[in-house]
Amino acid sequence: MEKPHIYEEDGCIHFVLRPEDLMRLRYSEEAKTSLVDFMDQWLNLMKTQVRENTMDGYRYVFNKHIKPFFGARGVTLATARPKDFQDFVNRKFEEGLSPTSIVKFHSILHKCMKYAVALQIIPLNPSDNVMLPKRQSFRGQVYDRTQLNIFLAAALHSPAEAAFVLAGTYGLRRSEAAGLRWSAVDLRARTLVINHTAVQSGGRVIYADNVKTKSSFRTLPLSDSLKRYLSDLRRRQNENRKRYGKQYHKSDYVCCHEDGSPLRPDYITREFERVCRNAALPRIRFHDLRHSVATILLQQGFSLKQIQDWLGHSDIATTANVYAHVPYVEKISIAKGATPSIMIN
Repeated sequence: MEKPHIYEEDGCIHFVLRPEDLMRLRYSEEAKTSLVDFMDQWLNLMKTQVRENTMDGYRYVFNKHIKPFFGARGVTLATARPKDFQDFVNRKFEEGLSPTSIVKFHSILHKCMKYAVALQIIPLNPSDNVMLPKRQSFRGQVYDRTQLNIFLAAALHSPAEAAFVLAGTYGLRRSEAAGLRWSAVDLRARTLVINHTAVQSGGRVIYADNVKTKSSFRTLPLSDSLKRYLSDLRRRQNENRKRYGKQYHKSDYVCCHEDGSPLRPDYITREFERVCRNAALPRIRFHDLRHSVATILLQQGFSLKQIQDWLGHSDIATTANVYAHVPYVEKISIAKGATPSIMIN
C-alpha cells in the first residue's frame, strides 16, 4: 500500500487514501472471496448445526435462488452492499414468491453474512436493514370436540390410526408421531418420551434421535384411555408379527403398517385427507389437529404455560396463537367471567 498523502489545513492533519487502500484497511484479504463461494463453505459447516432436512432446505434455496442471483453479479464479501440484498428481495417478490419464502431466503443470507462478521472478514453485515415484504399471519382451522371425536372414530379404520390418535389426543407433531418408538413408551410407568423424529426431505425419510427444539424433548404421562389404546395396539402388532413371520419388519416404530414397516410422513398426510373426506369433516391440515388439541386444553382452563410445556413449544408466543382459534362464544364466556359488573345509576 502506498503511503497516504498527508497535509495540514485549518490546524488539522488530513490523511488521504485511495479507495482501494481504504478497502484494505477495512477488510481482510479473505474478503476478496465471492459471496457464493463463501456461502458454499458456510453451508458445509452448518451440517453440524442444523437437522438434515433443514440442511437440505438451505442447499435448495442456495442453488435455486441465491447462487444464480449473486453469482451473476460477481459479488464478493468486500463489495457486497445493502442494495444487493434489497435487489435480491425485490427480484424474488417480482417473481411471485410468497413473503414467507422471501423472509426465509433472507434469513439464510443474513446468518451467512453474520458469520463473516464474526470471523472479522468484513466489519459490518451488509444484509442488515433490508426492507422485507410483510408476511400475512396464517390462521389454521381447528376441529371442535365433537368433530375431533368423529375424526378419531373414523381414524380407527385407517392403517394410520396410531398417528391420528397421537396427534388428535396428545397434539403430537407429524414428525413426533411417525418417529415414536415402543422403546420410548413405558406402559407400566405410564409415560411416553418424545425423543426421536421422522421427517421427510427430498423424497426420503430421515429418522433421527433429535427433535425440533430443545423444549420439544419431553416426557408425557399416559392417560387411562391412551394407555388402553397403546396396550391394544401392541397386542395387535404382536399378532401381525406372528402372522407375517419372517416378512414382518422389526422396526420398533409405534406407527406402522400391518407388516411392521414404518408409516412415511407423506403417507400419514394423504391418509389423513382421505379419512376427513370420508367422514364428511371440514378440510384442515394434519398439523391443525395439534391446534385443535391446544384449543380444547385452553377451553378447559389450562394455562398457556401448561399448554406450552405439553406441546413442546420453545416460545410461549407460539402457544398464545391458539387464542385465535377460541370460538367467539368462548370469548363471551371469558369476558363475563373476567370483567366485574358495572353498576350504572
